[in-house]
Amino acid sequence: MTGNVNSTEASREIRIGYDNLENVGQIDIKKIITDTEDQDIVDNIMMIYLNKEKISNPNVEYPDVHISVLSPRMSSGLIDSRLWFTDEGAIIGMRSGESWDRVDYFKINKNDADYIKKQIHYEAE
Repeated sequence: MTGNVNSTEASREIRIGYDNLENVGQIDIKKIITDTEDQDIVDNIMMIYLNKEKISNPNVEYPDVHISVLSPRMSSGLIDSRLWFTDEGAIIGMRSGESWDRVDYFKINKNDADYIKKQIHYEAE
């Protein structure tokens, strides 16, 4: 086996974005969390996503935040999601195809949603 285990390039990157109110369809990236800088945060958010609970199509429109997980080393997207924060936690819409025409929905509890809010410095508009 060979390889560079001392690489400083992130293997996982979480991008936090918000809808641009002036340009429909444009998402403005406001924060990037990488595993080289904040390993614990990346791992905890990944665990929250792994332990989400599937739900049927909820009645949601404009997401509060867009969260994408990328692998810069592999130049690939791992997760493309939208979140809607609720009183009970949050609803996660995850793209399950090439476009947003196919979306799977999940829910997370209030503690997990609050953790995400804190880490991304979410402020309701």
